[in-house]
Amino acid sequence: MTSETTSRTIVVGYDGSAAAHAAVEHAIDRAGAGGRLVIVHAYSVPVDYAGASYYAELQTDAAGFAESVMDRLERDCERLATIEHERDLAAGPAGAAIVRAAEYYDADEIVVGSRGTGRVRALLGSVAHDVIHRAHVPVTVIPERSVAPQDGPLVAVPDVV
Repeated sequence: MTSETTSRTIVVGYDGSAAAHAAVEHAIDRAGAGGRLVIVHAYSVPVDYAGASYYAELQTDAAGFAESVMDRLERDCERLATIEHERDLAAGPAGAAIVRAAEYYDADEIVVGSRGTGRVRALLGSVAHDVIHRAHVPVTVIPERSVAPQDGPLVAVPDVV
């Protein structure tokens, strides 16, 4: 391993899916000894609820769910204990949050998983697609079909991340 592949800062998007978990594992490898991971989880409440009297409560619930997603990752991914890492919980669209974190932390690379939810979703846009087109650093996408099937998702993955 060359010195340029060690001690790297890698931003990784995480939504609780199997592909995202594989992305975290890959990002740990890419960061190398002495490297750092920034794990980004974006959450949002659909704008349809913006005028609702309980909108603030929905925001709080979404933030709480985001915290539980990250707690579960740290509990289930033992390798995270072997690398410097931090959480970045961001309200708003996932693609923008991941790219913003990469810029803020001066990342060397971004790693994201892709759930591959189909062609219709691809036409409307996906997080991986958004990140690839916004990023100023290399982006690695881990497709869910490349991940060994598990008993189920690591956590319930909401449609909006």
